[in-house]
Amino acid sequence: MKPYTKAIKLLVLTGLISLTTGCGEKFVDLIPQDVIPVGSFYKSEADIRSALTGAYGNLRGIYNSYFLYTEVPSDNTRTFGENEVGQGELDKLTYQPSSTNMSAAWNDAYRTISNCNVILDKIGPVTFASTTTKDQYTGEAKFLRALMYFNLVRYFGDVPLVLKEITTEADAYTYKRSPAATVYGQIEKDLLEAEKVLPAKYTGANIGRATTGAAKSLLGKVYLQQKKWPEAEAKLAEVIAAGTYRILPNITDVFGVGRDNNDEIVFAVQYVSGGFGEGNSYSANFAPQPSGTSIIGVTGNSFNTGTQDLFDAYEKGDVRRDAFMGIYGTAPNVYYWAKKFIYYVTLQNEGENDWPVLRYADVLLMYAEAANNNGKTDLALTQVNSIRKRAGLVEKTGLSKTDTQLAIEQERRVELAFEGHRWYDLIRWDKEVATMQAFKAKYTATDPANANMSPAPTRRLYPIPFREMTLNPNLTQNPGY
Repeated sequence: MKPYTKAIKLLVLTGLISLTTGCGEKFVDLIPQDVIPVGSFYKSEADIRSALTGAYGNLRGIYNSYFLYTEVPSDNTRTFGENEVGQGELDKLTYQPSSTNMSAAWNDAYRTISNCNVILDKIGPVTFASTTTKDQYTGEAKFLRALMYFNLVRYFGDVPLVLKEITTEADAYTYKRSPAATVYGQIEKDLLEAEKVLPAKYTGANIGRATTGAAKSLLGKVYLQQKKWPEAEAKLAEVIAAGTYRILPNITDVFGVGRDNNDEIVFAVQYVSGGFGEGNSYSANFAPQPSGTSIIGVTGNSFNTGTQDLFDAYEKGDVRRDAFMGIYGTAPNVYYWAKKFIYYVTLQNEGENDWPVLRYADVLLMYAEAANNNGKTDLALTQVNSIRKRAGLVEKTGLSKTDTQLAIEQERRVELAFEGHRWYDLIRWDKEVATMQAFKAKYTATDPANANMSPAPTRRLYPIPFREMTLNPNLTQNPGY
């Protein structure tokens, strides 16, 4: 059974600047008649659990569009046709402060941070039957807050660091952008504290909640993105040593309905169909628009379609290519669709397959990258080969440190395709500009829309949303916008 499968209605201040309904407006009545006021809530263990369930529930909306910010800007995937108007700015790296995509990313993250801050502020005096459970709930809130700040700091760089409940409009407008290093420091602190109190596993309806392995894996990823190689290697080694997760023998067993929460999944956003607004739209959004209903039961949107470049990146004999990428159409109108996330549905927003935020293959490849940068190339190759073996490929041996890094980059691309890692991998490797310039040059002749692509160093950070800067004059804009 999946957790948090019923939406709850709670009054929470939805984010840093999203406290008002428009520029310069004051508070309106924020308390609908069917919602319990904050002051009357958070009195019992059940209240805290319900609030935490709501925070988890927010992830569904956030990760329904996560691919737009983490995959579509890269050489792995793109949007097509009429979607160039909305999502095309991420595909072409032409996003601007006025974009609704930027506002959505900002507000959704801060809404969840606000939920977590309220929980952490209110949980202290609440009586629990078990201190272990109270500590666990605290750890879960810190994990979710850290996850949201990790997304924000990668998206926007310096961001306001809000660690307490915002209760007034004036309070909201006191926040400035904190340096990215400070934000990363808080993420690390939250995860170090969370890993100490979260359990290794759950059973029953609790499966899918944050575990100590999830906190350690996310912390390893946080260290890796900052190129803190020794810290990343040590933390990811703890995940491996615990023996909680494993690489499944068959790659086709990792993804799809009925395969969720398997031994390779470290943390995933849980979706469920049933008409309660808790499903996903991956099948509808990822299927090629021209396919009509031939692949799924509704018309696809082509929001996250694989590229020829990604298809060609798979080595001969790599079983992952056909497992991960379907083909629709014939040359020159070929569409590569994400088999990982697409299955037959009859309603656009009723997908039940989960989104793997962290899985063990990612952990092993991150560990390999950290170990290699620490001069442990043979150890790194061992991890790379454990992934290649499942893919039906021969082992790589005797590589230099430089060539091992390239092997890791290759494996991360083809193993984690469509899962939202590629763009920030390229940024960590300082290769996003060169990669996208080469992609533009290679494919503009066959796909003229690529001529509008604008790779530049300033594109690695998204713009601070225009509305947030209008409401809060303390906010500054990122360079290039």
